[in-house]
Amino acid sequence: MSVKFGWILFFAMLLLWTSFSWQPLDFWIVFPISLVILSAIAIFFSRIPIKRKPPLTICGFALLSGLFLYGLFAFGKWLITLTGIPLLASLETLYDMIRPTEWWHYFVLFVFIIPGEELFWRGYVVGTLHNQMSEGRAIIFGALLYGIVHAASSSLLLVLAAFLAGLVWGWLFVRTKSIWPPLLSHLLFDALLLIWLPLM
Repeated sequence: MSVKFGWILFFAMLLLWTSFSWQPLDFWIVFPISLVILSAIAIFFSRIPIKRKPPLTICGFALLSGLFLYGLFAFGKWLITLTGIPLLASLETLYDMIRPTEWWHYFVLFVFIIPGEELFWRGYVVGTLHNQMSEGRAIIFGALLYGIVHAASSSLLLVLAAFLAGLVWGWLFVRTKSIWPPLLSHLLFDALLLIWLPLM
């Protein structure tokens, strides 16, 4: 990995720490601005396959992967509740902070945050890693990095969830060579998680 790639990752981690932990302004202001900056970096420093649109069958598979992730997380929450493992308290505190409550929260979530995460973490990070290593390693390392930066949220469950989702979205990106499948999966997953069938 290049020095430039390392510095960009460090900057991304700093932005997420600012959004989740320091919060000089409200989360819903800092986080979208962070993702706009990371999107610009991704577009400037890499060749993300934005124009390549996958066939409808791939789009359908991408949507099914979003449903699968939601089902996996719902099962995980049920299992944690059943076993009494004390991990939900920190996630509930985090959810209170990041849950959209205003109309413009939903707007920035679907227009800036989710596309920004896919452009940066899959388009730039996984894409750059894939240029330097095998598909499998690029997907795993990309998911690990995506999970690690979520440690700024102080929720172990969010770190694990980001890693698992990063595996699925990284795989979709690498296998289809298009940003659209992971973006569709991510959009559906967040719509289920935060709007239609919230788990908290």
